[in-house]
Amino acid sequence: MKSAKKVMMVICVFFAIIALGNSCKKFEVLNSDPNSITPAVASPDYLMANVLTKSATWYGNLGSGLLSGGMQQTYQDVFGDAFSAYQWVPQSWAGNYAILRDNKLLMQKAQTNDWKFHQGVALVMRAFNYGNIADFWGDAPDSMALNGDKSGSENLFPVFDPQDKIYTRVIADLQAAIPYLNGSIGDHPEITNVTIASDVFYAGDPAKWQKLAYSLLLRYNMRLSSKMDVKANVEAIAAKVIAGNDGNWLMPFPGIDQGSSYQFCINFNRPSDYNRNKMCGTFTMKLMALKDPRIVIMAEPIVTPSIVDASKFAAGDNTTLLNLVNGIRYINPAAAAAANFKQFDTATYSQDRPYGAVVSAIYSLYDTASRYVGIPISYSNFDFQYNINGTGTQATSLNDYVSYLRRDIYNNPSGDLLGQRLLSYSEICFDLAEAALNGWNVNGTAEDWYNKGIKASFDNWKVFEKYQPDVDSYYGCTKNYSSYIAQPTVKFNNSLQRIMEQKWIASWQTCNEAYMDWRRTGYPGIKVGWRSFRGVIPVRFAYDNTELQNNSVNGDAAIAKLKPTSYIDIDGNNSSWSKFWLVDGTGKPW
Repeated sequence: MKSAKKVMMVICVFFAIIALGNSCKKFEVLNSDPNSITPAVASPDYLMANVLTKSATWYGNLGSGLLSGGMQQTYQDVFGDAFSAYQWVPQSWAGNYAILRDNKLLMQKAQTNDWKFHQGVALVMRAFNYGNIADFWGDAPDSMALNGDKSGSENLFPVFDPQDKIYTRVIADLQAAIPYLNGSIGDHPEITNVTIASDVFYAGDPAKWQKLAYSLLLRYNMRLSSKMDVKANVEAIAAKVIAGNDGNWLMPFPGIDQGSSYQFCINFNRPSDYNRNKMCGTFTMKLMALKDPRIVIMAEPIVTPSIVDASKFAAGDNTTLLNLVNGIRYINPAAAAAANFKQFDTATYSQDRPYGAVVSAIYSLYDTASRYVGIPISYSNFDFQYNINGTGTQATSLNDYVSYLRRDIYNNPSGDLLGQRLLSYSEICFDLAEAALNGWNVNGTAEDWYNKGIKASFDNWKVFEKYQPDVDSYYGCTKNYSSYIAQPTVKFNNSLQRIMEQKWIASWQTCNEAYMDWRRTGYPGIKVGWRSFRGVIPVRFAYDNTELQNNSVNGDAAIAKLKPTSYIDIDGNNSSWSKFWLVDGTGKPW
């Protein structure tokens, strides 16, 4: 708690420094327009702040946005084609390379000044941003990138480095960063009050940055574990990673404007922009099946529960579908059957609404869960009317029969549970659980690390701290950590599936790694829905047309290396359903 408050104070101080130092320019303009000042006079600390905040915003918004929908934790009704129907379009990496350009200048200035802390941070952030590019696009400019100020076609039109070579560079950068981050703040005279204010993650603490470097090494070695032997690498760093939630890599939201706030809150959006973000039925059903108390900090209880009860209707009536009595909506089973309605069940969803089936061959679904209801993935063009919401409209996206994200938490620009989350202790625990399951020596058994990962998630979201009264009032969940992990459906059973399922749940609001794990292992075993754009979940971002037009020769060469699948349809090789090196030949995720 003290660490979080300190970082939040640092962020607010940083904003104040910017305002005082450049009252004629808004913070956003200063950081997004490097041409407003010359490289010669650019402050390394402000460059660092720009790199950190922009990196966190890109990664965090993706994890709580598109990938939260992709991993079926949340759902966007009304125009949610990309979010909940997997209609992924080519993505631009211009913002990612803009961050890397500023990071290159940061590194150059840090080297000139012999500022070790700044060099270490720049190496970590270079690794992180290139890692993201490799993770999502595959082959990309790296070795010859960011040289547009130099002459020569090789600099103006950089070659796309192979994905595996980019990962090699990522790991090398992280390893190189570690010695620069030795010691404490007192050992680094280059760390000033401005540096502390500019470090929106760790307030200038080199020891925490060093543990982060080791933790990212663990992340990327596990990422590569299906393609190469990483056992020795993982064993060598297992004891050096972050060891608690106080090391979590996150940026709290100052909540000053849209860019510094939780992306879906109504403070800087229309009400409908928040209302269209609801829970996904895949996730709510899983949480309820596990009696998982974390659901209370995720979902808003529905306004009106539904019960199937023939006694509330006249005998022989098979046309009256609904009857609202004392705040409870009753469903007539005879009328529901006649109208081709049935209860949503994740076990039969693929049969009830098969992908690509004609409308006459599918059921309409309702959900009689009494407190939390999510929309089934890729449900329909009229998903704002799900659960027999006859008054639902595209304009408002209001639905009394479906759970929104919990309003008192997520409908705010900032809060103690809100932030751009990039890496957590629970992720590290589940990585080490997987490593131990493989038989590797990581200072604990798979069960030990699995249980620690669950507890870290509960603690991170203050489930049994701040929200214990809500847990106690919900009849459908366990009331403490010990009871939760003792359940047969949760207790460790020596399976990778169980580790990945819990890691997926712990990734709430930061689904980046859940997506990477699903792509690598096939877990959790999620499927698409009836209105999905293609028959399976996409595995990469397609290259943006602007990049391909500007650097066509190298772009075309990279596309030619992609492995097309039966799901690319009319896309050609540059498809979100083509496989790149990382997943090619693994048989995963499909």
